[in-house]
Amino acid sequence: MDTNIFKSTMRRESPDRYFQFVSRLERFIEARRLAFRMQLYRVQCHFLCQLGLFKLLFSVLRRFRPIFIFSKLLVVTQAREVREVLERFDDFTLGESIEPGMPWGNFLMTVDWRQRHAQERQWLQSAVDLTADPARLRAIVEARCRQQIAAANGDIDVVCELLEPVVVDIADKYFGVPPLAGSTRDMAHAMRDLAGIIMVKPPIGSEPWSRSRANIAKITDLVLNEISSAASSAAGSHPTGHSDTLLTRLVQRLGTSGAPHWFDQDWIRRYLTGLLATGGATIVRAAAGAIDQILAHPDALQEAQKVAIALDQAMRCGDEERASTLRCTLRHFVYEALRFRPMLPLLVRDTPRDTVIAYGTKKARIVRAGTRVLAPPLSAMFDREAVPDPSRFDAKRPFEQYLHFGFGARECFGRYIAEIALLEVFRSLLLLKGLSRTSDAKGQLQFDGPVAAGLVVTFQ
Repeated sequence: MDTNIFKSTMRRESPDRYFQFVSRLERFIEARRLAFRMQLYRVQCHFLCQLGLFKLLFSVLRRFRPIFIFSKLLVVTQAREVREVLERFDDFTLGESIEPGMPWGNFLMTVDWRQRHAQERQWLQSAVDLTADPARLRAIVEARCRQQIAAANGDIDVVCELLEPVVVDIADKYFGVPPLAGSTRDMAHAMRDLAGIIMVKPPIGSEPWSRSRANIAKITDLVLNEISSAASSAAGSHPTGHSDTLLTRLVQRLGTSGAPHWFDQDWIRRYLTGLLATGGATIVRAAAGAIDQILAHPDALQEAQKVAIALDQAMRCGDEERASTLRCTLRHFVYEALRFRPMLPLLVRDTPRDTVIAYGTKKARIVRAGTRVLAPPLSAMFDREAVPDPSRFDAKRPFEQYLHFGFGARECFGRYIAEIALLEVFRSLLLLKGLSRTSDAKGQLQFDGPVAAGLVVTFQ
């Protein structure tokens, strides 16, 4: 009653003051709500980046409740069921959970119709030359690593000064999307934001949300300009050198015989933007995590350095057969380091219809339609039944034990790009004498929201 009298009095005495007061009160309440949502966002990012709590939780669930259902949430923690969820394309879908994080439009990851997904993947794959592209990618990464390390003076931030320039070069020279305003730094930060909103969606109206929307607009304009430029160039001539990119290859196929009805400039825009998001900062996050973990295992670091030196010698001698074998050996070290800090520790799926998980086993459970499914590679790769002695760093494990690029029909399209980038950056760093992290806070892996932002190492 007193409140009503106060409001009535304010209305009579000064309507303008009353409405100003209400407006300020509404802004204050909304600011508090946004601050609370930002705290939740920061907590989500923290747990996604600092994996200790997840590792503990999953170890308990694997032992006592490997298939855990609570209301509309299903968590599977053993390797067999994680692979089952990822493999069952029609029963456990992805589009509903990830599409809100891709405001630039549908991308391969959001397509849940099996036939259409296969068609789009095949069409995108047709623009890749698996004979020549790997060597070209390796040359791009190697050249940028050499340049960045030569410019360093005994210490280097492997995120800002090495990995991000590498992925910007890949975007420019292989995807066909040059840096924003010619700035490597601006492009790297834009790619951070694109990848970040896929992993953890920031609150609407927050600074990360506004920044990501602004960068999406800039990237969209940039990609559209490049598509228009490529489409306007001389038709019929096969691109060569720097002009031979995924973008130009796709543009050249517009309107050709046999092209699907959905293949147009907008499709190219969406897919190039998607590749920038999923293949840019995610590569940075993965490589930074792998470097962080190889530094955390000194014995493995020494062994990996020996392999890197032998690989460098084989390359100098032109012994490609031995170099290929040593690359495979070094890839084992990269994969094993990533197992301790996976690129994507948690994968999410949705259940469009009632189904059964672990059918035919004692663990079998009914999964109701509308259930959100958590299938964590982080847990699967520490499952003792699938990965013996998981706490030990073992660079001789078979590749089949890893889930770094997903599993089944949705396995990462850009895997060949990420593997080459990871391996070449890893090799370049391992060749540095006295490689170690700095003793201060900068020597620990830093994050900007859910994406890697810094890790400083020193060398002689």
